[in-house]
Amino acid sequence: MNGFLNSKTIMIIFDVIVLLLGVYLIYNALKMKKNDEISSLLLAPKELKLCKHPYDFIDYMFPIMLSFGIVCVLFGIASLIVDAWLDLPGIYEAALVVVLIGVWIWFSLMLRKAKRKFM
Repeated sequence: MNGFLNSKTIMIIFDVIVLLLGVYLIYNALKMKKNDEISSLLLAPKELKLCKHPYDFIDYMFPIMLSFGIVCVLFGIASLIVDAWLDLPGIYEAALVVVLIGVWIWFSLMLRKAKRKFM
């Protein structure tokens, strides 16, 4: 693709989106812990009403959500550097994506476990 929307530009946009997602996850984790209110990112409004132990849910999910946010921020920064300034082989970008997907799967499994445990 020639022009503005070439594959490199699309990857840079993706990197920025993941970076912003990480910042948003960190913000919501800290807000959740400070206000003792479960983030709507984790539970739908219907599920919020069903949560029997909200404080335990928050204590359980806070470090997990914070970790996922930090990984997203680090991925976004590292991938942005690789895509925008370094000319490294694709294996490095693939390794970063594998780590991100792995942490995302871990986060999803831990959220599912928290729902079973505290709902």
